[in-house]
Amino acid sequence: MRHGRFIARYFHTKWFERNHLSEDLKGRSVQGGVRTVGAQLFSFTVNIVTTIFLARLLLPEDYGLIAMVTAFTGFILIFKDLGMAQAIIQKDGLTQRLVSMVFWFNFFVSILLGLIIVAMGPLLVWFYDEPRLFNIAALYSFAALFGGLSTQHSALLSRQMKFGELASITMAASFFSLMPALYMAWAGYGYWALVAINILNPAITCVMLWVKCDWRPSFSRIDSRIKEMVGFGAGISGFSMINYFSRNLDNVLIGRYIGTDALGLYSKAYQILMLPITQLRDPLNAVGIPALSALAKEPEKFRNYYREYVFLLAFFSMPIVVFLFVTANPIILFLLGENWIQAAGIFQLLAITAFIQPVASSRGMVMIASGLSTRYFFWGVWNAIFVTIAFVAGIQFGLNGLVIAYAISNYLILIPSLYYCFHKTPVRVKDFFVTIAPVTFISLVAGVFLYAVYVRLPELNLWLEIFVLGLVYGLSYVILWLPMPSTRARLTGVVGLARSILKK
Repeated sequence: MRHGRFIARYFHTKWFERNHLSEDLKGRSVQGGVRTVGAQLFSFTVNIVTTIFLARLLLPEDYGLIAMVTAFTGFILIFKDLGMAQAIIQKDGLTQRLVSMVFWFNFFVSILLGLIIVAMGPLLVWFYDEPRLFNIAALYSFAALFGGLSTQHSALLSRQMKFGELASITMAASFFSLMPALYMAWAGYGYWALVAINILNPAITCVMLWVKCDWRPSFSRIDSRIKEMVGFGAGISGFSMINYFSRNLDNVLIGRYIGTDALGLYSKAYQILMLPITQLRDPLNAVGIPALSALAKEPEKFRNYYREYVFLLAFFSMPIVVFLFVTANPIILFLLGENWIQAAGIFQLLAITAFIQPVASSRGMVMIASGLSTRYFFWGVWNAIFVTIAFVAGIQFGLNGLVIAYAISNYLILIPSLYYCFHKTPVRVKDFFVTIAPVTFISLVAGVFLYAVYVRLPELNLWLEIFVLGLVYGLSYVILWLPMPSTRARLTGVVGLARSILKK
């Protein structure tokens, strides 16, 4: 009893006293963004280097096999925390007992999910008529266990805005999971190298989160108070479930009706396209959600912070996608080699959707920070319906048809979805479009100029060609911000942010 009281008292006075946000929210956000983006840049570099080597050691079929499994196991793993990590980040007045209850609840759920993944192996073998999937699925069950053991520690560090610790974990997990995979691919283990990445990363992350986070769960009985946490998390978890289904139905349909080679090309093209975007979007989200949650009772500050967030995300993500669209052929050849050149066309079609997708995903951040988890879930349902219709209709026309249908559906639902998601929040639909309009225009104009240079460029070494095109596009993009005072002021703001980052 004395031990339990000591833990509870320590938890309240030491842990959560450190948990309150400082008044200088912008400064905390910038510091967190610097550290998190730094970690993401490191992970991005490691991923790119590894991709270059793995693509030359493995076959599209190897990636197709893994995509067949992860399309299903990823769906199961959504339930490892039931959305309660976001509840831990947002909820006021946390106690040792409440967080411990959430931990043990998640832990028991993760064991159940691991068993479900193992049991799913024979179904995957039957569905795809591919015996190798059984053992792959069995090993993926460990990812559920590691996730359940580390979710609360990650959420508590995010709540405290301890992004330096999270950044170091991201870097270590990326490096120490990818290096063994390179050796396995070189030694001829084939798709098992990819399995190793997906098991080692959560395992290393779990161990390091326990080392970096000084909180430990106490043994407390799960009681009715868990219902509030589950209630908030249900909307987020429900959205994640529906969203994952709609986002991965393409992999299921391609693997089932076209084959492993086509799925390998598609999944790799999608991965490369999303790699730089996620390295930018994920750290911004990690900083943005806690910051917006702290401003939930100050509508004007909430709205201004959101506009700055969306502008920063658009300023970098949109030109990146345009550049990748124009230079698809040299990018694929450089990263993957000649055996993957068929992925270039898929890569370009996927870029049409990726142009708007990062900024459009800010809809969810607004709803989560505003506590609208139920609306978040229903938005996921409607989005899943439209995307599913697009995939089913598009697959009738082959792989390219599916990708084109997906792009059309994303643009058709953009405006209606913004009105629905922003309703009764501090953010207005006008805020979204006014913020991204100059970035959209300048990115596309710079892209037209880049294409004119690209078609006239003499034949060069691949890395030199990409460097020259990147330099041309980067300079033209920056120059186009200079003529008008309003856009020039925006560029000055980004430069000011960069200076503050360098100082920190």
